Amino acid sequence: MLERPPDLAFDLGQMHRRRNDVAAAREAFHAAIASGHPDWAPLAAAELGGLLSATDDTTEAEAAYRLAVASGHTDAAPRAAYNLGVLLAQRGDTAGAEAMYQLAAASGHPDAAPRAWINLGYSLAEHSSSDTALTAYEHAIAFGPGEIARLALSNLAYLLRAEDDLAGVRRAYRAAIDSWPHDQAIVLAGDLVQHLSEAGDLAGARDISRYLVDSGDDSVAARASFDVGVLSSKLGDTAAALDAFQRALNSTELEVRARAAAAIAPIFHERAATVLRETDWARLDHAHGCATDAPELLADLISTATEDQSRSMEYLYSTVLHHDSIYSCTAPAAVVVLGALLHERTDVTYTSAVRWTPEPQPLRLELLNWLHELIATAVWQSTADLTPADHAAAAACVALFTDFRTATAAALASAELAAVANAATEVLAMLASLPISG
Repeated sequence: MLERPPDLAFDLGQMHRRRNDVAAAREAFHAAIASGHPDWAPLAAAELGGLLSATDDTTEAEAAYRLAVASGHTDAAPRAAYNLGVLLAQRGDTAGAEAMYQLAAASGHPDAAPRAWINLGYSLAEHSSSDTALTAYEHAIAFGPGEIARLALSNLAYLLRAEDDLAGVRRAYRAAIDSWPHDQAIVLAGDLVQHLSEAGDLAGARDISRYLVDSGDDSVAARASFDVGVLSSKLGDTAAALDAFQRALNSTELEVRARAAAAIAPIFHERAATVLRETDWARLDHAHGCATDAPELLADLISTATEDQSRSMEYLYSTVLHHDSIYSCTAPAAVVVLGALLHERTDVTYTSAVRWTPEPQPLRLELLNWLHELIATAVWQSTADLTPADHAAAAACVALFTDFRTATAAALASAELAAVANAATEVLAMLASLPISG
């Protein structure tokens, strides 16, 4: 057989390997190694080691890797040292693996060195010292933007979290966020939010999420707005939560909008329950006198019986908001309506006893129509030549317009019926046209 030039033997080995012809690739790589060429022999040894590792011939693979490492070749030796480290680690030879990782790391090879540093850090963290592991991860991070540095940063964060050093986590991430390109810094910021949230630093996670809201990327900003809302809710800051969820609802991200709507609903449910329970209804009035009947009739909006819900809607139109008039009970009743609007039990149809359409209507459509009428009435009554009590009742409703907008936007995001979506859109359009809508 004619002796092939080492470069041709190496290329043939690569070709046969791509074709999964292990025997032919092995023969070609051995031919390149046998040539003793200062470049092709060590490169072929490194490739042969990878080929044999993939076929579980680890003994010969180790020999090939060691041959490449011993060559000192600037490319083959570091790559072989890293791969040999992986092989030895799988065997349980921790010391041997760490020695190979050290060798590859010290080479400064652009691919093998950062991988070696991160594997060395993992090994040291598991078997030796967290301090030296931290240093190894820092070396991997220093190679700059990329998935390896990102993974090293995450591993570093887990070590610091184990030591309750959240300040260290924030410093490490902030240094990278401030120096990496903007698109990659955004990814790191998302990782930092996760680390801080898992570690219980909700305020810190919210601060970073607010940074992402201003990232300039609409999709990232939408998700971050939702995260700010969730974190604010957990921190007990309901106003900030609703503001953040509103920004999420304003986005074009359908999934984010749906998630925001689902997160908003419990807030309005709780508010409605609180108003029903704690309002002194005996001190309030409606079109027919004292509002002591309000709690029972308003609670029926989320009854399991559509007959009760129909009676409750009749009460809203004939008593709470009547003949273009708002009363002192109207504003707290509106809070209950917002809770009902986002409740699963109002996703029904019913036959109205008081509206002009005899056919069954979606209950949520009727609730939105009532809100639409209330907004128009509140705007008129707040400036009309009426009594101070009338103005106060209207002003109390106007003060709720921001909540009207948020709840209606949530209803729109979760609407499955076109009629409900159209009604929600009309309410939002009316609110947007008002300088007092907030």
